[in-house]
Amino acid sequence: MNDCWKVVLVAVVFNLLFEYSMRGINNLLVRPILPFFLFLVYFPYFALVENLIVKYRLRDYHLLLVGFFFGTAFTLFVPATQFVEPQVFGINWFVLFFVNFVWWGAIQGILTFYLANRLYSRNWRHKLLSRAQQMAFLVILIIVGLTFRISIQLNIPEVPQISPSAYVIIVLLLIVTALVFWRVLPRSVSEIPVYRKERFLDFLAAATIDIFVFCAFFLTHDPIYINVHGVNQTAVRVVTFWTVIVAFLMFAYRLCVRRSIPV
Repeated sequence: MNDCWKVVLVAVVFNLLFEYSMRGINNLLVRPILPFFLFLVYFPYFALVENLIVKYRLRDYHLLLVGFFFGTAFTLFVPATQFVEPQVFGINWFVLFFVNFVWWGAIQGILTFYLANRLYSRNWRHKLLSRAQQMAFLVILIIVGLTFRISIQLNIPEVPQISPSAYVIIVLLLIVTALVFWRVLPRSVSEIPVYRKERFLDFLAAATIDIFVFCAFFLTHDPIYINVHGVNQTAVRVVTFWTVIVAFLMFAYRLCVRRSIPV
């Protein structure tokens, strides 16, 4: 298997584990088809991100921006706690920034690709995705997103509604994030970043996997719905607390060692 796809598949598996750390293994019986649709979100997304990393030699802070962009865009398909009270201009800003920076940026971006490359070292010279492949992955993401949106609207009538002002704000956020990302892209892509194995990050990754597995299998006794997501209440609390700690420790570690986290 091409090294590129090994990295992508590790990223996908880790993020499916992240999903089911809160949904619980019991959710597989309730919604057995959901893992297939989640795979169709994560595989195209991480394939496109891996392509960007190799093409532009992206660093950890780039992945924060990529995660923020994708998380913000995906709220248009899966409206959730980003649109519940308290709101300003139709958006719950605390939830929006928490989900997009702590989860999509730190955990599903930086930690994900550190772990993926820890297990399968990236070949920086692997073949990039063709334009047709990139378009195909984008189309899959849009189709799956629309499928989620239609399913939510039909089956969960109390889903949070997106106000016109929120639509405008989201579009503006996407434009600004894209411009900032373009601004900080490396202008020279000749230098290949050096991947370093960091014991502290190894510990965070291993501990995160252990906690996700524990939550998925053992904290399944209190299933609830949080807006459109069927989850286990205690597991959500544990995972939220732990991911905040991991994000804080990663950023603190980065400041201490004064170098970017290998992705």
